[in-house]
This record gives sequence, structure tokens and C-alpha cells, in this order.
Amino acid sequence: MSQRRGAKDSGVGVVQKSEEILVPFSKSLDNSHPSSSSSSSIGGGLDPLQVDSPPNSSGRSTTEASLTEVVGTVSLDERYHAETQQHKIKQWQESHFARGFTEATWEAEYAKYKNNWKGACMKMMDNNERDNSVPCGCCSAIMCSFLGAGRIGNMAILKQSTEWITEEVPDEENPDGGTMTNRFTQPRLDFVVGPYWPMLCMITYPLILGVSGVTLVTVIPKVNPLIGLVWSICTIGLIFALAMTAFRDPGILRRYSDPPLGQEGSQWRWNDRAISYRPRGSWYDPDTAVIVEGFDHTCPWTGTAIGKKNMLAFQCFVTLIFVCLIFDIILLTGGSI
Repeated sequence: MSQRRGAKDSGVGVVQKSEEILVPFSKSLDNSHPSSSSSSSIGGGLDPLQVDSPPNSSGRSTTEASLTEVVGTVSLDERYHAETQQHKIKQWQESHFARGFTEATWEAEYAKYKNNWKGACMKMMDNNERDNSVPCGCCSAIMCSFLGAGRIGNMAILKQSTEWITEEVPDEENPDGGTMTNRFTQPRLDFVVGPYWPMLCMITYPLILGVSGVTLVTVIPKVNPLIGLVWSICTIGLIFALAMTAFRDPGILRRYSDPPLGQEGSQWRWNDRAISYRPRGSWYDPDTAVIVEGFDHTCPWTGTAIGKKNMLAFQCFVTLIFVCLIFDIILLTGGSI
């Protein structure tokens, strides 16, 4: 018989269902807990089941039937999956940067793919927006795990260091209010690549280096040294601008559980996918799975997002790519400059 919320227990016909206690997966495999020869503990939270219990009507003992029921209700695989999800959510919530709900490491991404590479790659190519698959995830899972690269969202961290940050925070110990200066360290991303790094390495750079190499070998030795010098400056500048765009932090926002002091107004908005406040002009990029300050777009040719910190390098790259393209076409076709 069901009861209304808030109704008093009548004491008749009310059966209280005991809650099943889930024990961490690691403890369920721990054999160090003491146990007697005639009893065994399942899950650490259930009563011991007697080994010498009489068989039931099906010919199985009560112990066997209870074991089958318990394991059938919460299997070890389900318990392991539940703990893995809890750990993943905790890492997501405690991440220093405002990132989406992705695996915390590339090793975890590799473990997810390794048993079903074909299915994972087909799922990635379907580009289902409801799925959190990583662009070029198979390549990233293999190479980034092999190189030991870190991970933020779908970005691979090749090198990082620490830096000191100074900010003003409310002084809670002062009854009159006011602020105090807080100094702390935070990770600094020195070299980062985006999720489309395979396109950068296998298409963009080979095209630039290939065309430039042909021009260097066949044409540059025959032209005026001044023209060769200008061509060299433009080509080296192009390669450098691409590197500064592709391997630099685009402006990944650190996580803000509350807006900064004095900016609680309309300048900051809450983002559910990264569980963080973001300033105006910052957007969550689903390809990189991070919030990028001054986000403009994601460029597959450079392999990464274009934001506040690599916008200038990207503009130089776009300008120089057209200059070098025209330069190479004129030199290779035998035109005059």
C-alpha cells in the first residue's frame, strides 16, 4: 500500500525496503578482509551467507541463490562503470580549465577505443552532435597516449609550465568588507595542438613544404638574389606563423565557479557544458571541448581553434599564404617580377 508524502506510519502492512549499499570496485576484489570458513561477505554491506544452508525447491542452496541474485542485480562491470563515471565527473568538476565532459587523459580515450576501433571510428565519422566523440579521436588516442601528452577537452598538451597569478578577492575576515590580494600558481600551456592536428601534419605542412621545396630547388638559384631573399623571408614567415597558430594556446579559459570580483553584472554568463562562467566574447567550442576567449572559429587547416591568443598569428598566416602562393606561381611558371 502506498503512502502519501508526510503521512504517518500506521505500522500495519508497511514493508520497509532496505537500501543496497554499493561498495567501491576495488574493495569488492580485496581479499584482505577477514572471513570465517563458513561465511562470506558480498559487497561489504550485506549479511554473511551461510555455506551450509539447506537447498531450496530448485535444488540450489540458499547461498547460491542469494549470490546469483546479488551479482545479477549489481554486477562487477556495472559497479566498475559507475565508479569510473563518478571519477570522470569529479575530474570534470575539479578541472582547472573550463572544459567539456570528456575523458581526463588520452590513455582513458585509448582504452575506450582499443576494443572496437572500427565501431569507434565509424561513430566518429557519423558526427552525431549528441555524441561526445573526439574529432580525429582515433589518431589522438594512439599518438597522444604514446607521447604521454596531457589533455584539456579535446586539446593535446605537449608542454606546460606554471605561472604566478595575482588577483583581488573579497576579504571575508574583514567585517567592513574590502578586498585582499591573492597570489597563486596555475598551469601555463606552452605547446598545445588542437583535435585536427592530423590534417595539419599530413596536409597543410606537406603542401607548404612541398611547393616551397620545389621552388627552392628549381627556381631560386636562377633568379636575382634580392628576389630570393624576399621569397625566403616570406616562406620562413609563413611556416613560423602557422606554427605559432597551431601550437599555441588559443586562449583556453580557466574555470570560474563565480564571476570575478566587480564583474558580476551582464558581462559574464554561465555555461552548462563547461560548468563555468565565461566573459562576453568567450564561447564554448564543441570541437575542442573548451571555452576559448575571443573565439572566432575552428580552423581544420591549422588544426585548432582561433581565439584571443593566436588570432594575430592566424592573420599573419592567412596573409602570407596568399603572398607565397602568388610568389611561387609566378616563379614556377617563368613569369617576371
